[in-house]
This record gives sequence, structure tokens and C-alpha cells, in this order.
Amino acid sequence: MSRSVAQILSSLIGKLPIGFALGKRGGVLDALLEGIAAPIADAEASAEALMDEVDPRAAVALLPDFERVLGPDPCGRDVGPPSLGERQRIAHQRWTATGGQSLPYLISVAARLGVTIQIDEFWPSKAGVLRAGQPLIADGEQFVWRVKLAPIGEFLFRAGAGRAGDPLGWIVISAIECELRRIAHSHTRVVFSYVLEEA
Repeated sequence: MSRSVAQILSSLIGKLPIGFALGKRGGVLDALLEGIAAPIADAEASAEALMDEVDPRAAVALLPDFERVLGPDPCGRDVGPPSLGERQRIAHQRWTATGGQSLPYLISVAARLGVTIQIDEFWPSKAGVLRAGQPLIADGEQFVWRVKLAPIGEFLFRAGAGRAGDPLGWIVISAIECELRRIAHSHTRVVFSYVLEEA
């Protein structure tokens, strides 16, 4: 916690040599020391405020510096006018990315960007292991994985509510698609499934 001007002034006075000439309070010397104490208090307050700026999630003054060091976003999420919170999330995700391609890592990348996902993997069916009612999965499907996520915005045509010419439905594509495609294994293919909640 930064100190007040009065606390710094008291500390400076306490460091003066003992003696008659410097022992009187309320004079020119105290006014001079108070002039020194004010900038020290400002510097301490600025240093304390800077402690929040070292984390991209809380940075405001240093956020442009994080973005400059990181460079342009490979997914182009910084092209539009994102909000301060979105900029902080993107900078934090890129700044703290350690790399990895395991399912928990991919789920954590999405979580740091504020998106909840589920990942399904597919393994080819084998005789002797397959049970009745299980889907048949062809060879090569082990290289495909599906990301399930909720759409950001949705519109579904409803009988009696929609009119001729209205689209039957639409969703807003999540920005997480580019990020997951960018860090996925090169020999795999990621498929996205937007799960619409039933009304």
C-alpha cells in the first residue's frame, strides 16, 4: 500500500540529523521536505497501480504495449473494434499460451477466451469390440475431432411468428474456430458443431 504525503514527510523528518538547527518543526525545512514528499507519494501510488498492469486481464494503461509486443492477432480478432474486456481476454490468452495439443489444453484455451466447449473424438469401429446400436466409424475418422459449443446468437424460423422471405435460421460463428484450427495437429481436421438449445 502506498504511503500518504504526511507519512513520507514524517519519514523524511525522522531521517534528519539530531540537533538544534534541524529540530524545529513547521519552518522552511518542513515546507521543503513536503515538496519532496509529494512527488515520492505520487511515484509510490503509480508503482502500486502498475502492479495491476502486469497482468493482461487487468491491464488498461499497458494493454497497448502487450498488443504491440504480441503483434497482430493471427485470427484477425483485433481488426474490428473489440471491447476492452475482449482485448484483455485475447491478450491474456496469447501472452500465457504455453502450447500443447491435448484435449484439456484445447478446452482451457477456449475457456480463457470465455467459450465453453466439449470435444468428441472418433475411433474406427473394430470387429469384436463393436456392440449393437453403436455407430459405424470408418478408418481415417480418428483424425477428425468435433468441437461442440453454443452459438453466440441464433435465429430459428417459427411457424406463425416468421414471415415469407425470413431466413430459416442463422448463427454467429465463434471466434474460437480460427484459434482452434490454428493450434490443432497438422494431420487432424476439426469440425465445429453449434448446439442450439431447444426452446
